[in-house]
Amino acid sequence: MPKEGIRAKKCKKNKITGLVLIYFLAAFLLSGCSLTAFNKPAALQVTSVPGSSVFMDGKLLGKTPYYSDQVTSGDHTIKLSASQSSYTTQIALRSGTLTVINRELADNFSAQSGENLWLEPGLSGTLLISRPQDTEITIDGKFYGTAPKLIKNLDDGDHQVQLTKAGYINRQFAIKTSSKYRLTADVTLASEIGRGQVQMAEPSPQVQVQKVEILKTPQGFLRVRKDASLTSDEIGRVSTGDQLEVIQKTDDWVKVLFEGKQGWISKTYTKDLSQ
Repeated sequence: MPKEGIRAKKCKKNKITGLVLIYFLAAFLLSGCSLTAFNKPAALQVTSVPGSSVFMDGKLLGKTPYYSDQVTSGDHTIKLSASQSSYTTQIALRSGTLTVINRELADNFSAQSGENLWLEPGLSGTLLISRPQDTEITIDGKFYGTAPKLIKNLDDGDHQVQLTKAGYINRQFAIKTSSKYRLTADVTLASEIGRGQVQMAEPSPQVQVQKVEILKTPQGFLRVRKDASLTSDEIGRVSTGDQLEVIQKTDDWVKVLFEGKQGWISKTYTKDLSQ
């Protein structure tokens, strides 16, 4: 039975650095299971530079490079942790497909880069999402506009993707598309300022600082936690009306700077001031 796949590999061009991106099978049949099998497991592959510990829903899975094809499908929180660097994301693992997370970690979050790749059965096209937004998309040397962008006319097979934006380090990787699935690539570009690669002779691009305001809570304060979990240790409290700089966001949590530290607060009680 043929296997459909996505792959990503290390490319050295212009300002592209570091991360060794790997080839992976993104749609596969697990041994002994059919396409209609109930609760068929999903697969997860994680790589990082530097090597890191991989946690799923607070449980340690192992070290990078990590791979398992026996992961429970469904929504999960994945955390990568290496010394003072960390990255947290929420992903939906789908039965019979492989989700890949590649990450270049750094103490300064704006210096991090990487891509999360997954397939969605029953949909078509190639969806490119980027942080920051409005990155320019080039596929096989052809310009396709700016992200976020759903591209519907790519032929099945291998393609070279590059995302670029002034003030950020180019991100380039390879994909393999199939008309049976929608391929989504959620890509993060590292800031040149964060990486310390801005030349003094050139004007520095403006980096917008995102902030949130703390809304009223039943307790009159909002707990700041070490990790994005209600069971994580409380490391401080913030008050209604406080405005905090945003480091990272997930669907339910916001990582902020407060009192010279970093911590996670519930997104429910925040107002986005960048809009």
